Amino acid sequence: MKKSVLYIEDDTDNIRLVERLIARRAETTLHVATNAVAGEEAANDVRPDLVLLDNRLPDASAAQVLSRLSSSTATSDLPVVIVTGDTDQATADQLLALGAREIVTK
Repeated sequence: MKKSVLYIEDDTDNIRLVERLIARRAETTLHVATNAVAGEEAANDVRPDLVLLDNRLPDASAAQVLSRLSSSTATSDLPVVIVTGDTDQATADQLLALGAREIVTK
């Protein structure tokens, strides 16, 4: 059974890197959204097995996106991993408290 990953990220270099990594896994399909609005729509439409969420998007923070995903019955059960260049522990703690499963530093 094919798995799906939704990557919500606005940086094209990071997108290309994840595309290359996921391409090695024939059983996994990657969906990409480059802003929060498109990412939230994709989460509702695709219902991915995993969401990789950039911490800083042009139209919202990861905390805002995570809060909206967590509060929607359609997406509240999706596992979300935050991908960030921010190493601030307070930010990581806040995102974990909002429901992120893990924080991965770029």
